[in-house]
Amino acid sequence: MPEHSTWNGGRGGLFGKDRTRKCQFSPPTFARMQFGDFNHFVGPAGYESTTVFDGWTTTVDGAGTIVMLDRVGGWLQLLSGGADGNGVNFQQAHESFLPAANRDIHFGCRIEVTEATELYFFAGLAITDTDIDTGSLPADIVGFAKTDGDANLDFLCQSTASGAVAQTDTGVDIAADTAIELGFTINGITNVKTYINGALDTTFSVAANTDIPVTEMAPAFSLRTGDNAIESLKIDWYSIVQNYV
Repeated sequence: MPEHSTWNGGRGGLFGKDRTRKCQFSPPTFARMQFGDFNHFVGPAGYESTTVFDGWTTTVDGAGTIVMLDRVGGWLQLLSGGADGNGVNFQQAHESFLPAANRDIHFGCRIEVTEATELYFFAGLAITDTDIDTGSLPADIVGFAKTDGDANLDFLCQSTASGAVAQTDTGVDIAADTAIELGFTINGITNVKTYINGALDTTFSVAANTDIPVTEMAPAFSLRTGDNAIESLKIDWYSIVQNYV
């Protein structure tokens, strides 16, 4: 069995790697097979309508939609309605990723938002939940979020075991209409490392092992407008990989 798996094709990549070359999905220290998912939204596969994407659960609050964009590289847009609180919750229909000892999970995405302050978004992993936002977080969640009312990019990690959110301001501010690459690695049930635009971010550290969820989770993206204006979260690509134990 090969020491580590590789993947060919597509532009963009996990934590800044160039997918036009054959590149590693993960460090060569993994001596086990891996599984994962990558989507760069270049075609209609899975896209059925403005509220249906095959394999994902789309929950709309107000007049929100999901839209495949005519944009180089392929993009999917979560588009809110025009009333405060309108939004879209977009999550894979099955929970397939479980933090555990000797099992690492890598998540990455490249996204862009239309507004730096007056919206909320989340990108990461969560248990099945149709309403992910800072006012109603699921019990088990790991990922990046921006709260309504400021431009601060936060990272949060919460588990049922601890019942509290280990949330940290990354020190990076979101800018409107500016793509940003986000990623994190859950190392077993020991710690979480975060990456912004391909660089390791050292501001976040898990306070205790109990902050890391030990339950199956699914990739999720969420958007909610914070004013009476239509806002959007655009997803260029996302990538997630986990090794078997």
